[in-house]
Amino acid sequence: MVPIMLLLACCGNFVQGLMYIKNVNRPLVAWLYLGVLLGQPFGFWVFDYVDSNTLKLLINLLILLSLLLMQASHRQIEEKPRNSFITGIFSGFTSITTGMGGPPFLIYLAYSKMSPEVFRATCFVFFFLCNATSLTSYLIGGFSLAPALGEFVYLLPALASGILAGHLLYQYVPKKLVHRLIFLLLYATAISAILSTLYHKFII
Repeated sequence: MVPIMLLLACCGNFVQGLMYIKNVNRPLVAWLYLGVLLGQPFGFWVFDYVDSNTLKLLINLLILLSLLLMQASHRQIEEKPRNSFITGIFSGFTSITTGMGGPPFLIYLAYSKMSPEVFRATCFVFFFLCNATSLTSYLIGGFSLAPALGEFVYLLPALASGILAGHLLYQYVPKKLVHRLIFLLLYATAISAILSTLYHKFII
């Protein structure tokens, strides 16, 4: 499941990253990616020894708790190289273990003063680098991606439709709602992942 998610995300982010490459916050991406390179080997080691469903449950519970505490305390994480590097470590770890490197990144930049255009382009490029590195780590670690390729190809038309729809609808999204939408997306992702993991772990 994780390799399929990474393949789809990598493909989608590559295409969209190329479309908006001129708007990328390059220094931010550089510090984040350095963190990813440090976090992923540890994530790969944990992934090899800990049940993936247990990891997914624990990480999403932590994300949900972080969101609640962050909003309850109205605390904003300062955007600086040290914090970017640490965020990259967490993103690298969660990317390898659950296929979701986005939540730590989005929590960190939820209150960023970057324009929506720069934020959007930076997301695409960072996620591509993070996911591409995760896939490389799987290959180096001896995990075959062949079983995931068939389903990946099958899902490509849906991915292309989603990218096109997002591109067309983006202009109608009020820019002032971007930060609220980020939190809504994070809550929805964490809660759905928790419920899905519990269902597969205890019911099926």
